[in-house]
Amino acid sequence: MPRIPIIKAKDFHKHLLKYGCVGTNITGSHHRIYNPKTNKYSTVAIHAAKDLDKGSFSGILGQLGIDVNEFIDFIS
Repeated sequence: MPRIPIIKAKDFHKHLLKYGCVGTNITGSHHRIYNPKTNKYSTVAIHAAKDLDKGSFSGILGQLGIDVNEFIDFIS
């Protein structure tokens, strides 16, 4: 199993969009993401260029129905 990378929340959001997810709305620093492949939603909190912790990384992907290993391979 690949290690979960340390990544900025802003970069994680950009990778999700490249992966095929769609941004639906923004409320403050919280960006709502929709995955049309699985018909699921999640929220990415983008706070002042902070790193996304590993639990949030895998949790957001789980909510969107994206396999963690597949996504890590996609971004590397």
